[in-house]
Amino acid sequence: MALQPASHQPASRHLANLLPLTPASAGDFAAFDKVGSVIIVKRGETLFYEGDAADCYFKVASGAVRSCKLLADGRRHIGAFFLAGDFIGINDEESHLFTAEAVSDTTLIRYSRRSFDNLLSEQPALGRCLLRMLCHGLTAAHEQMLLLGRKTAQEKLASFLLIMAERSGGGDAVVLPMTRADIGDYLGLTIETVSRAVSHLKSEGIIQLKSANEVVIRNRALLEAMAEGV
Repeated sequence: MALQPASHQPASRHLANLLPLTPASAGDFAAFDKVGSVIIVKRGETLFYEGDAADCYFKVASGAVRSCKLLADGRRHIGAFFLAGDFIGINDEESHLFTAEAVSDTTLIRYSRRSFDNLLSEQPALGRCLLRMLCHGLTAAHEQMLLLGRKTAQEKLASFLLIMAERSGGGDAVVLPMTRADIGDYLGLTIETVSRAVSHLKSEGIIQLKSANEVVIRNRALLEAMAEGV
């Protein structure tokens, strides 16, 4: 596993500076911090491969991770982007179902699966919080199926930017740590199609590009209408 671990000190010593202060990370799941350790994965490195033994779970502290699968024809499909506060790899399978790669230099909290599961057994309230989080993830997966199956390229990109705006705090500044190739592999589009869609939104005054990794939404109403196919 291509991993660059930091010193394995208790995660609770680092979390005040690393984790977002959201109810799920700073409150409901704070007990997990005692059984985790901090690791660093450099941009482009692999956290784990599809088929590796799923003996650890992870939570993103800073940075971003993508889940990948190679299709039969050799194309890459990105199933999800994990950002700060997101858990990775939580399921009841014996091996990982996808490959996880760092989109940028990423700090994570690594949990032994046994310690994590034991804590859930000792504190049922944590299990209920985790169930709510997993149900939210299932809803997001259903929304992505709609995004990929029923929308045009322009509608897909508009929806993606609105989702990322929400995940960036809900404001008009949208942080995009992933490349346009990543976005294309997530939305089922070519990089050329993504670039054309971005250029169209920019020319229409709907978005502004502040840098390669930051978009500003200038007309949210139009972007929302476009995402809905109006």
